[in-house]
Amino acid sequence: MKDQQRIEAAINEARTGSTLIALVELEELVRSTHHPVVMAWLGYCLARHKRDYSRAQVLCVSALDRAPENSDLYLALGRVYRLAGKRYQALSILRKGLKMGRNPLIVQELTDMGLRKEPVFGFLERGNRLNIMAGRMTTRLRMR
Repeated sequence: MKDQQRIEAAINEARTGSTLIALVELEELVRSTHHPVVMAWLGYCLARHKRDYSRAQVLCVSALDRAPENSDLYLALGRVYRLAGKRYQALSILRKGLKMGRNPLIVQELTDMGLRKEPVFGFLERGNRLNIMAGRMTTRLRMR
């Protein structure tokens, strides 16, 4: 029971941005328990504080493999991708997290990133002239 309280406190610290405090606590907790939530938020703290993006991604992805239905893990991985400069992957994983469950923190993260509509033709790249023109046209006609 005491470990569960420590986990919740450390994760709340990580969510609110106190990653140094959370990093110390989560590194200690991950040794005793390999709980997916602990692993994912430890990954986020590593990315934010130590800029160790590769290790952070490995921790978050392995946590997602163990508990793919937890939207909080998608939030942590999305933040890691965002810190690493991988905007497209961050948007993709955050959208997947929304499908798992409505998480207000994911919605806030997507809002902060600036939502963009999906390309009209998904099989073409976003920057393709056809996608650009079709996007402008459908927006003017208020079809999207």
